[in-house]
Amino acid sequence: MRERRLQRNLKIVVAGLGALILVGLGAVAVRVVGLATGPVGGGLSSRPAATAAAGPTISFELPKGAKIVSISLSGNRLAIHHDGPSGPGITILDAETGRRILEMTPTEMLPRNP
Repeated sequence: MRERRLQRNLKIVVAGLGALILVGLGAVAVRVVGLATGPVGGGLSSRPAATAAAGPTISFELPKGAKIVSISLSGNRLAIHHDGPSGPGITILDAETGRRILEMTPTEMLPRNP
């Protein structure tokens, strides 16, 4: 009789642990699907669904006659290297808002007298 009670209790424990594993896997699956189908950034989007599906559009002004040489993304910063008649330059934008953060233009260094 004692062995039967022990077996019954073990079956209850195993069934409970199995149920906990299934609930945990279900929660992970729901979270993965939510992250995969949700908006970029994980927050609520104020854009309409059609715009959110197409992705954001960022526009900025280049100097007249300038051409984009390269674009680099790091985190939420977008660096755009451009070259034009007035010389090369680098513009750094916030990729989420499109706000210009920094405009870098090289200048010629004057010779130093020793």
